[in-house]
Amino acid sequence: MDQLDEIRAKIDIVQFISEYLPLKKSGRNFKALCPFHSEKTPSFIVSPERQIWKCFGCGLGGDIFKFLMEYEKMEFGEALRFLAKKAGVKLAPYRPGPQEEEKERFYEINHLASEFYHYLLFHPIGKKALDYILGRGIKIESLKLFKIGYAPSFPFSLQKFLVEKKGYNIADLFKTGLVVRQKEKVIDFFRDRLIFPLRDHRGNVVGFSGRIIGLGGEKSGPKYINTPETLVYHKGELLYGLEITKEKIKKENQAVIVEGELDLISSYQIGIENIVAIKGSALTEPQLKLLKRFCEGICLALDQDIAGDMASRRGIEIADSYNFLIKVVRIPQGKDPDELARKDPSLLKKAIKEAIPVYDFFIDSAFLRFKGNTPDEKRKIGEEVLPVLAKISDEIIKNYYLKLLARRLEVSEEAVLVQLNKIKEEPVFSRRQFLKREERNKTRREILEEYLFSLSFQKREPEILIKKEIKELIKTPHLIRIIEVLEEFFKKEKGRFKSEDFVKNLPSELLEIFNNFYLRDLKNIDDEAWVKREIEKTLLELEKITLKEELKNLSREITLSEGNLKKIERLNLKFRKIARRLKELEG
Repeated sequence: MDQLDEIRAKIDIVQFISEYLPLKKSGRNFKALCPFHSEKTPSFIVSPERQIWKCFGCGLGGDIFKFLMEYEKMEFGEALRFLAKKAGVKLAPYRPGPQEEEKERFYEINHLASEFYHYLLFHPIGKKALDYILGRGIKIESLKLFKIGYAPSFPFSLQKFLVEKKGYNIADLFKTGLVVRQKEKVIDFFRDRLIFPLRDHRGNVVGFSGRIIGLGGEKSGPKYINTPETLVYHKGELLYGLEITKEKIKKENQAVIVEGELDLISSYQIGIENIVAIKGSALTEPQLKLLKRFCEGICLALDQDIAGDMASRRGIEIADSYNFLIKVVRIPQGKDPDELARKDPSLLKKAIKEAIPVYDFFIDSAFLRFKGNTPDEKRKIGEEVLPVLAKISDEIIKNYYLKLLARRLEVSEEAVLVQLNKIKEEPVFSRRQFLKREERNKTRREILEEYLFSLSFQKREPEILIKKEIKELIKTPHLIRIIEVLEEFFKKEKGRFKSEDFVKNLPSELLEIFNNFYLRDLKNIDDEAWVKREIEKTLLELEKITLKEELKNLSREITLSEGNLKKIERLNLKFRKIARRLKELEG
């Protein structure tokens, strides 16, 4: 047994995945809503017997390593170290792959850069920056908790520290976005700015955000500059502060979402600790998938008017598809969470407490801007609000808001519904639809044969598949090959079957097909009478299909035997015999 097998043997996949998802028993298996795509009906299946999982919605699947890598976005080596520690397995020296090695190096470089900037904020060189941030109401303990730093104006300070003192090469500093080329020189990317380290939810420093000190000016450049996209930093995936606030978010089952680092830190200081920050007002699918691990509700406390921002609308549609309870905080005009937290903390807390459902907000916002008194104003409100309501996934909620809109517009519900039906949504072709199409492309015979195999293996009675009368009904090539391997296995093992031993004899190209037999959701598999009935019904259907295929082949052969009367008579006799048997089965 190698180390990977030892880890798999010591960590039960059901218990492990249960730490991340609420699994519900279903027959021999367990199921849940998939964490990797949006769905209403559970299609994520875990097999305790095979110690594997698969989502029949998005197609992802694997073992505990694959789950951890997908769920936590870890490289294999990182997942290996995590699971080895959990299993109490001492690892032999592991050589990571080139990309994994590069990622680890980038994390190290970013961590050292973060420490360097943080140290300089409290050094005399950073006095101007420290005075500014303290003047913004940010406390010393917050500066230390969020590791705020200062990048000095000297253009070579960070690279001298990382290259000359720590021994990293300049090429890696380019790849992490910490240096840039300016004419003939290589200079630090962040200069004379407050630095906010950007961490993923596990605490790895993936990049930085640099803010000008004070009001700045034209020479100072943009108010904020961020690390460019790198191997470890992807703007659309990051939620600032989550590594610190995730436990509070879990406890509250809600995340307050703000736009900037200072919005978050100021709010956190006054006790709003279930909070994260995004860049801009648009939530992305990766951010929402990540948040879904920690809570079921989101509360948007954004500076911009999200009702008029199409990117924000798209984020809300995605959040709705993930079944989030979405609310919006009414921020007083001209204010932002940072300013409210500093000047009137109780008002910000009250606004969050009184946040309204997002679709009420959309309707209120439209009426606030267009009034709705004249026919033209009513039309404008409909044009803005109806496309939003059309994309609500829950039909009950959608119907409620359509009635509310009709009442407020003082028109009939029928008029609103007619207008709604004119809105054509863009067709979305998802992987789930692709997989359903693939299922449709299977013949009825293939579907029935695979169902029979699932029943037999999950019932732990695969020996029925090698019975002569059943073997003759199986026509799908890869299933015939599995039966052949099964026959050889039973000859060696003398009737004893264990799936973990059987797969050692199975060609690799058949492994996924075999695993799928165990992942099919058979809720009643422990009901022997039900299983017996299902097997009998499936065999009956397969026999009917076989007889129909034989009749079709005989018809073709009779047609081709024109002039050969003896052969035609013999074929007709056989045809009538099969037809009688088919009639008996269908009667």
